[in-house]
Amino acid sequence: MTQHVSVVDLDSDQLTWGQHAIAGADQPAGIVMLGADPAAGTRTVMVQFPDGWSREGTGHQPAGEEMVLLSGSLKISGLTCEVGQVLVVEPHATRSATSTTEGTRALVWFSGAGGGWADGEASEAGAIEVVQADETLHRGPRDGLVGTLRAIASAAGEVFTGDVDVLWPQARRWAHVPAGSPVPDVAGPALVHNY
Repeated sequence: MTQHVSVVDLDSDQLTWGQHAIAGADQPAGIVMLGADPAAGTRTVMVQFPDGWSREGTGHQPAGEEMVLLSGSLKISGLTCEVGQVLVVEPHATRSATSTTEGTRALVWFSGAGGGWADGEASEAGAIEVVQADETLHRGPRDGLVGTLRAIASAAGEVFTGDVDVLWPQARRWAHVPAGSPVPDVAGPALVHNY
């Protein structure tokens, strides 16, 4: 059944921003909740890090995440993620020496329950990697991460058999597209997160 799909302008001044205390950090970040499925344990959020934000400690948490940088950059555990890249963090990955540059904003897909920060390394730590957000991106099924994530040259008019989130990083647009509904006509490359 086809449903109307709303496209969210990620730069709109109509977005509802709140504050979120990031585990292990002193400064909260701005956050917009774009979507959530409590039964599946997923959340899609946009995060605006305050200038000078950092988390010096080392720790881990049970949620996995896939972060797409819309502006700025983020350093974590010796890696740097910039615009045009995706930070993939498996559950219980060791997070250390985390900081952002001025004006860092990101869209994040979380898998698993929020919270649960624990200091130090986990006994079975997940991996952290930075991958290009281009047509080479195809993250298949992986323990601790819900669904799949891939990049395509254009998503306009595509119809998927399951629900998807579509992010157009260059256009700075996002939409949740229910199964059987065509993806809205937004120009540019897209990242498609299947659930």
